[in-house]
Amino acid sequence: MRALVTSTFFSLVLCAGLAAQWSTDAATSLSIGDGTSDQTQPKVVAEPAGGVWVSWFDGIANGFDVRVQRLDDQGNEALAHNGVLVADRGFSSTQDYGLATSSNGDALLVYRDDGGTGTQISAACIAPDGTEIWGTGGVQLTNTGSFVAAPKIASDGAGGAIVAWTQDSTVRVQRITAAGTTAWANDVVFTPTTGTYSVADLIESTSLGVSGAVISIVHQTGSFGSPRQLRTQRITSAGGLAWGPSLLPVFTTGSLQFGNFPSLAPAPDGGAVFAWYDAGSSQLQCYVQHVDGGGVPNFPTNGVAVSTNTNQVRVSPKASFGPLGVIVAWREQSSNQALSGVFAQRFGASGTRLWGDDGQSVKSLTSDTTTDVQITTSGYQSIVSWKRESGFNQAVIEGYELDDQGPVGLPLDIATTVSGKSRLASARTTLGNGVLVWTDTLVDSGDIFGRSVQCNGVVGPPLSAWTDLGAGLAGVAGVPTLVGTGTICPDTEASLAVSSAAPNANAILVLGTGTLLAPFKGGVLVPTPTLLVPLPTDASGAAGLAFTWPGTTFTIYWQVWIPDTVGPSNFAATNALSSTSP
Repeated sequence: MRALVTSTFFSLVLCAGLAAQWSTDAATSLSIGDGTSDQTQPKVVAEPAGGVWVSWFDGIANGFDVRVQRLDDQGNEALAHNGVLVADRGFSSTQDYGLATSSNGDALLVYRDDGGTGTQISAACIAPDGTEIWGTGGVQLTNTGSFVAAPKIASDGAGGAIVAWTQDSTVRVQRITAAGTTAWANDVVFTPTTGTYSVADLIESTSLGVSGAVISIVHQTGSFGSPRQLRTQRITSAGGLAWGPSLLPVFTTGSLQFGNFPSLAPAPDGGAVFAWYDAGSSQLQCYVQHVDGGGVPNFPTNGVAVSTNTNQVRVSPKASFGPLGVIVAWREQSSNQALSGVFAQRFGASGTRLWGDDGQSVKSLTSDTTTDVQITTSGYQSIVSWKRESGFNQAVIEGYELDDQGPVGLPLDIATTVSGKSRLASARTTLGNGVLVWTDTLVDSGDIFGRSVQCNGVVGPPLSAWTDLGAGLAGVAGVPTLVGTGTICPDTEASLAVSSAAPNANAILVLGTGTLLAPFKGGVLVPTPTLLVPLPTDASGAAGLAFTWPGTTFTIYWQVWIPDTVGPSNFAATNALSSTSP
């Protein structure tokens, strides 16, 4: 068992959960957007309270509008069904757009906008109650006749956003303050010496206490058939370039697939993890690179191949970063691409392949089509998910749990109702569960559905952490009560709160791996405590403690002992709690 990590701040507020909307039935997914027109291209990001923001395009009949909805940790809709209309647009086709969460918990969106003159780039900020903080229509960032496309957005760490978009052959970046004004007098502009630049992805980054964003850019080095390379830079909240005066090369030896814009995964050091596949070589191959917060590539130049198996090919990788390091999952295929499955690889700090030269087989190759591979990581556990399609509009969503050794247990049934499914997207919440969203033809030609997957791979809302064993022992203020809150997924925060204790007492939190029935200290006693934590109470007899769950399976028993002149042997005790990690 890894040592429990405790923090120094107190948590005294307890909240009751709402009725669950995330189903525990893999055949029943949550309908998020089901208007009379088509809905497509969903995105999902976590918000601080344990829920998610979900956005999508709505309404092919009158143009693809932008909508957003907030779901709480149980899957309840915080806004009216079908969400808030962010932008009423007239586009009859779609391009990529951006969704992020601000440091305040607001939704940040950026998109192409044709509500004024020509096609421009606009951004919006939506409060948790649906208020349009930057006003109706948001903030227009461009006023140009140039070609603009595929914008991305990230939090600036101060309630505002950093936005990037493609404009003709350049990439431009601007910051928007929390008040909805542009922060920099001029855009940051990246201009290639040859060919064109296009935004691939943008994520929030804090390095050495300085907020900013990491951007990845696809460089088409010449005309249409020329190699497509991958470059990066970290932009500070002041508009500076943190990683040198020019873009940092990530991948320069082959070529990305035309139309492929690899996503980024945040690294805890303020850097990012890049995962891509090379379509310019004789064998389709996936690679990964970790660039740290100082702009130093930690893996070899041009990345590390996820597998050395030359009898198969691989595409469409997705990466995550956790306490176990970098984990990448991808679509594995036979050499003729007739069979497909899912593989995964784990990397050490310098890029060493830790799961063998071939990686781990998560789903074996079959004639069914396997696409849309996703990965969410909670501490020492990851959930890999994918869409499996046996025929046209005959798709289900499956998954597998991974630990430090690879796949654990049995395959996961995530969404078993057979229908047309596309554009699978995922996010890990602050409570450790993964949320998946996708476009589904179950009812009509396209609705937005979602699913919550617990960190142990079970579908449903976040795991409840606590079992009350009872048997408290009264003191001067009555029987003190111990209540635990928070889910039990590794690397997530939980808290304990004590009430009705003797005021201003130097209480002791007792933890152990077993219990003993005993009249002393409340009837349920931890016989050999493994950790004693001083827990001073305030004048009202309340106390609290917040901590982070460790990453292995274990059961812990909790109780608080309180010096009290009324209790036997001058002690009172709370009820006992038990908690078991997945």
